[in-house]
Amino acid sequence: MREELHGELVEKHAEEWRPQRHGWPNPANSPASLAALDKAITICVTKGRSVRTTHRLTKPRASIGKVGGGADMQIDDPEVCPLHCAVAITENGVRLYDLDSMNGTYIDDERIQVADLQDLSVFRIGLTEFVVSVVPNGNETV
Repeated sequence: MREELHGELVEKHAEEWRPQRHGWPNPANSPASLAALDKAITICVTKGRSVRTTHRLTKPRASIGKVGGGADMQIDDPEVCPLHCAVAITENGVRLYDLDSMNGTYIDDERIQVADLQDLSVFRIGLTEFVVSVVPNGNETV
């Protein structure tokens, strides 16, 4: 019963992510939303149980978390929270936000709250490592 209630609460509050205090982009007609249309941004798991899992950003922001937690990109990692971190498309690339997770979000083994990511940036949550790919539309490789 408690797990069901927790899942309902996570889903209910999924849109109330905490990064507003860090300048979370407003998705409605923002320059970032328009910039998203001219890039293909993909997040790929390179290490961990969910290796080779990929998520293409199709909206201005997306959450990353544990399987069953209601996140946009769900990974199998016992060290990851249901809504662990989130990414948002900005005018200059991608911004990574930790969602006050218990175990943290890391870039180069340094715990971060907010960080800007570029093409081929690497970050880690729990035991899972990700790489970000930013490719101008029309130049995607298959």
